[in-house]
Amino acid sequence: MFMRPFSVDKSLRSRHLSPRAAAAPADPVWIAACAWMNGASLRQLFGDLVFDLLEGVGEGEANRRADVAKLQALLHREGDLDLFASGGPTGYWSKREDAALRAFQRRHGLTVDGIAAPDGQTIALLRGLYAPKH
Repeated sequence: MFMRPFSVDKSLRSRHLSPRAAAAPADPVWIAACAWMNGASLRQLFGDLVFDLLEGVGEGEANRRADVAKLQALLHREGDLDLFASGGPTGYWSKREDAALRAFQRRHGLTVDGIAAPDGQTIALLRGLYAPKH
């Protein structure tokens, strides 16, 4: 079967939009997921702010995408969450992440509430696990 090559009708092009203006702004969580799939470290993904959450993460919390993505990456690193199943950190909280957070809390003897607060015990423990050893 013969198919005609694809061609663009020049009359459909808009004079009001440049390609740059038509593009959607970059999604930082999507960029982080792509970098993660290419082997980026936590520091490369989130810089020095990997343990700094703006608001709480977990059921009933704010669940900002950037905060959720950080926690997903940390829980994966600890072996409690498989990010290969989702293609990297998505920034979306679900029952899968909730179960992983509770497993992490249980394994480390923390209060098992499924919440990671910016100044809470879960983030404090994660920060301690990755602190430089002098």
